[in-house]
Amino acid sequence: MLSGSEPIKVDDTSTTDDFLRVARDRYVTATTYWRDNYHDALDDLNFTYIEQWDKATSEARKDRPCLTLNKLPTILDQVIGDIRQNRPSINVHPVEADHRVGPQPAGPQGGPQGGRVPNLAGTKDYSEAELRNGLIRNIEQTSGAEAHYDTAAQHAIEGGFGWLRVLSAYSDDDTFDQDLLVKSIRNRFSVLFDPQSTGEPDFSCANWCFISELMRRKEFNKRYPDAVLGDMGDQVIGEDWHLWFNEDMVRVAEYFYREPVKRKLLLLSTGETVWLDEVKPVLDELAAQGVEVRRDRKVSTYKVMWCKITGMSILEKPTEVPFRTIPVVPVLGKEVVIGNEVHYRGLIRYAKDAQKMHNYWMSSATERVAMAPKQKYIADAKSVEGLENEWANANTSAKPLLRYKHRVDVPPPREVPPPSMPAAELQLALAGSDEIKATTGLYDASMGNQGNETSGKAILARQRQGDRGTFAYIDNLSRALRRVGKLLIDAIPRVYDSERIIRLKFQDGKEDWVTINKTVIDQQTGQPVLIHDISAGKYDCTVNTGPSYQTLRLEAADSLMQFVQAVPAAGGVILDLIAKNMDWPGADEIAKRLKKILPNGTLSEQEMQEDGIEPPQPSPEAQAEMARAQADIAKAKADEAMAQAKTVEAQAKILEIQMQASIAGPGSIEETVRNLVADALSEIMQSQVAA
Repeated sequence: MLSGSEPIKVDDTSTTDDFLRVARDRYVTATTYWRDNYHDALDDLNFTYIEQWDKATSEARKDRPCLTLNKLPTILDQVIGDIRQNRPSINVHPVEADHRVGPQPAGPQGGPQGGRVPNLAGTKDYSEAELRNGLIRNIEQTSGAEAHYDTAAQHAIEGGFGWLRVLSAYSDDDTFDQDLLVKSIRNRFSVLFDPQSTGEPDFSCANWCFISELMRRKEFNKRYPDAVLGDMGDQVIGEDWHLWFNEDMVRVAEYFYREPVKRKLLLLSTGETVWLDEVKPVLDELAAQGVEVRRDRKVSTYKVMWCKITGMSILEKPTEVPFRTIPVVPVLGKEVVIGNEVHYRGLIRYAKDAQKMHNYWMSSATERVAMAPKQKYIADAKSVEGLENEWANANTSAKPLLRYKHRVDVPPPREVPPPSMPAAELQLALAGSDEIKATTGLYDASMGNQGNETSGKAILARQRQGDRGTFAYIDNLSRALRRVGKLLIDAIPRVYDSERIIRLKFQDGKEDWVTINKTVIDQQTGQPVLIHDISAGKYDCTVNTGPSYQTLRLEAADSLMQFVQAVPAAGGVILDLIAKNMDWPGADEIAKRLKKILPNGTLSEQEMQEDGIEPPQPSPEAQAEMARAQADIAKAKADEAMAQAKTVEAQAKILEIQMQASIAGPGSIEETVRNLVADALSEIMQSQVAA
């Protein structure tokens, strides 16, 4: 019988019974493994949000105060709010630089290798990494991913674990194009991972996973009328039948599992590496283009399958999904390994006893004060004779005057001292409140309250201490987002696999549109076949943690204002940057107008072209001065040309004299030649001086 966490091969020879038997065995294994963590997390949630008094104590204090002064949600909200203000973001980077420089031969996709992708307007182009960054941000916005990140992080802070998932879905009802989506799993207890997956912090080595829900039998029968449910005495499922159904409910599970596969990798003469099963239909077309296969090798890898099952039926058949690892991502709290067991906890796991202590002693103090006798007076009976009602209602009446009958030999009525405050109970309640701070690591300074710290440095140090104590949660969220980024990078070429126009989103909220994917037509079938260049598609991702873009924008505006106050001369050249970072309606339009009045030379030609700013026109005086300068330059060039012409003429005369001298020969004509040459040289010198 197949069981355990090893990858399995499910083919046509595997029966449905064998397949479901493996799934049921795995479900039992995962249930046993995760039971303690899920039990502890559920107890944390019930204590935080539902009931903080155990049944025995409540019954023992019957008809006595059982107050719940719950401080834990405020502490959780502080950490959750800090994560929302400093939400991590995914950034894609190439694994290695593309060293192909200059004109490149056409690749199988019909375009140059290592090229950039232009936008639809033709005004800008993007690198492959920029393309993926913009696409991932668009996927996040389309999915509402920020809310899902917050939900998973909150689950981790509350109970020690939360879950994200990446899935593909059709873009619309009337299209075959698919999009990737990032979602959270609202029922954190519905996920059961392969126990061997904890070998990697992000569970990327998992071989299987379940995401299940309980469905009412009536609803189940409507959706899946042909499904087999079995009954409680069914021997096929055995004693674990209660995990899959009861009289009213049926468990329906999404079942992910990895299958081992072997693929052949080809190295083409263009430098691209491609999978044989993807390019096989167009190998002959590539050969006609002069593209040859240089090398090949077999690769052992995995494919991820998905199906929907119950304990007795396959509701939706196994289908390959576009990932190489299980597309479910843990967002974990703090982790500790004890022996062979891994325990996850949230922020308030060890603060529960301190909260119980605070509740108990505040209840006791309230009870003691409430049960103490009301304010009393001692008075002679005849002194209040006829005024008994006034004295009897003194504790409830708003009248400021109490009358009595004065007698010389009898002292007036006197007040009995009120009961003392329950100091011991209040001191213990305060100690419980301090223990909550100590066990969570969040003190008054971290919560925005005034504590014992007096100096700014002391307050900041205490705030940083609280941040360090809770940093593990935002760091683990960053780790989860890095895994999400890797899943998206892996799936993008397989989901966005046709020629289509996609939207890119950028950090500042702007967007652009590009066309992706070029195809090769199979001449035999006439069908387009897309080839993925996995050598040009190797990317990694990092996660940046810090304030959101909007927060950074406002901080930048404030810093620029302070800078202008310190260096007033800088104000004239950065006015547009200050306006651009302001949180006003129309701030961008104001920034564009301010750019037009910046001093000449502040903006580059490219910046002016991008913003549609015409170069400044010179004044009439400047234009006249430029005209005079151009006229002077033209006159100087003309004089130089004339001088050169005279020099050429004089040189021609010298050449003529020399020729005559060579004909006449030496002797009497020698002196005449010298004179002529001297005259010619003198004329040349004069022309050069004039020039």
